[in-house]
Amino acid sequence: MLRFIGGFLAALFVSVCLAQDDVVVITATRFADSRRDLPVGVTVITADDIRKSASSNLGDILAQYGLLQIRDLAGTQNPQLDLRGFGITGDQNTLVLVDGLRLTESDLESAQLSAIPLESIERIEIVRGGGAVLYGAGATGGTINIITRRPRPGERSAHALARAGGYGTEEARAALVQQGETLGGSLAASYEDTNGYRRNSRYRQRNALARIDGDFGAARGYFKLGVDEQRQRLPGALTEAEIAADPRQTDTPNDWRERDGAHAALGGTQRIGAHELSADLGYRSRTTRAFFAAFGGFFTDTDANLWSFTPRARLRFDRHELIVGADYERWDYRTLSAASPADTGTPFSRRTGEQGSTGFYAQTNLWATASTRLVLGARTQRIDQRLTEEVFPLDERRSSPRLQAYEAAVRQGLGAGWSAYAKYGKSFRLANFDENACFFPPCAPQLLAPQTAHAAELGAEYESGRLLLRTSVHDIRLENEIYFSPLTFSNVNLAPTERRGFDLESVWRAMPSIDVRAALALQQARFRSGVYGGVDVSGNTVPLVPEVLATAGVSWTYAPRSRVNVNVRHVGRERFDNDQANSLPRQMPAYTLADAKLEHALARRWEVALEVRNLFDKRYFSYAATTGPASYSALPAPGRAAYASVAWRLD
Repeated sequence: MLRFIGGFLAALFVSVCLAQDDVVVITATRFADSRRDLPVGVTVITADDIRKSASSNLGDILAQYGLLQIRDLAGTQNPQLDLRGFGITGDQNTLVLVDGLRLTESDLESAQLSAIPLESIERIEIVRGGGAVLYGAGATGGTINIITRRPRPGERSAHALARAGGYGTEEARAALVQQGETLGGSLAASYEDTNGYRRNSRYRQRNALARIDGDFGAARGYFKLGVDEQRQRLPGALTEAEIAADPRQTDTPNDWRERDGAHAALGGTQRIGAHELSADLGYRSRTTRAFFAAFGGFFTDTDANLWSFTPRARLRFDRHELIVGADYERWDYRTLSAASPADTGTPFSRRTGEQGSTGFYAQTNLWATASTRLVLGARTQRIDQRLTEEVFPLDERRSSPRLQAYEAAVRQGLGAGWSAYAKYGKSFRLANFDENACFFPPCAPQLLAPQTAHAAELGAEYESGRLLLRTSVHDIRLENEIYFSPLTFSNVNLAPTERRGFDLESVWRAMPSIDVRAALALQQARFRSGVYGGVDVSGNTVPLVPEVLATAGVSWTYAPRSRVNVNVRHVGRERFDNDQANSLPRQMPAYTLADAKLEHALARRWEVALEVRNLFDKRYFSYAATTGPASYSALPAPGRAAYASVAWRLD
């Protein structure tokens, strides 16, 4: 491992020299800002990066470009996202937004990335270890903001793509934009149908997103409406012996899951002199149904609805800024469980929940000198929760905590392209509806306590006409971390825990036709103290946190109309899920994946591409759990697969 890390760093520092213009980003301030001036590291994944990828799965693209871990927990197309090594609770500590509005659910459902048409995405911004002041709960690991495309005045464009290949995959994507000087609109849609790598893993997804935009000079407004439908068979986990015999088999041929969702957003911005007012009103609903045939049958039916309103203002005073805002959110949640879809009239469990949240925040951006930027921010938020068990056991619990987050950061320009930054802050998260659920009496007298975290980070950046290099170290100390403990078989508030890490990212414009990027994360997650089920876990490693994450990619335009893209991703060893005691003699094996894509423009508007996923046919899994003192079960990941696509573009 040390040789691998040393070689990676040596190659990186020898070859690093990057080109990137000063990028305007939104996530770090909720208004357009210069990435170069921010006292925080921001990774930007562009629409061109998405097109270069050999994958049409947004989770895979985030892992290739965003230096984060993804893991398949259920055999679906929506992997768990994990920034900064939170393991099985990665989803709950990584906040996912679409245009600044929450996509992260208030239950254990992973963010539905597959519901976003790829053609609608303009860019993705990743802020590691930040977002609590501006966005509230669940951002301890960081924030991922997926920003959809806003048409430019006078733009008329269209794009269509058809793709087919491995495991019976058929895919179609299309987008249309027509924007006048004042009014216009866009439409993006996608369809995918695949049999999947495993037996009983067929997957079908349909999405559509429509948008109307108006640009009136000092004022701008938009309206978005999207729908999505997902149908998924569930192949389930296999034992180690079954994986060795045939990783494509299934023990759950009758399990399935389906999801229907819709979302809408209305918002706008008004400039008043140097100042700016902005607001967004959002609504999202989903219905999820799933059936598991084991133990006589288990069917679940869940409905969730979220309303949000987010007014905010940026007040400018010379170079200084004050950002103030409020977030209002309302969750409604209902779920029932029965033996089958026909037995929903007599469920053995029915749970309802409500969560109302009101948060106020302020962030000031001050220039102490021409090269020194200070950021100070704070948030206060009241969250009212109610969770009711209506069948068995009968129970109702409520809480109304008032929580605070704050941050202080500084960025210092050092000259010659160098700068350094430091930040310190507090974040929080609440247990979601599923984590607080009561399945057997007696129920806990209170809902789980809020989790809090204090994080410190130091970083440095170098940027020139051809180089961007960023490195940072961080330390996150958590109190009352919310976690499922297999030692007590319950969700608990842990004794103190900690996350430490080192990140390194680079992009290099080797020459006008070659772009190279590389990134490395070293992670450590440990229990600082605690005894659970009679087992002392003090100093133990938190399961499902890889020691090393590394990515690298090359894009080479080797001819005027041809380009080849290669991406490599390495995930280091990690403890199996449920191994809090660190007693299993083995760890989940490390794996390295390579993807390649060859693109060629046939004519002015036509392009063809050949893609190969898992180029070297690596057998691996991203999630596994202990099932005994020396055994485990896992979800085998897909092997090598090739795809061909043809695209037409009108620009």
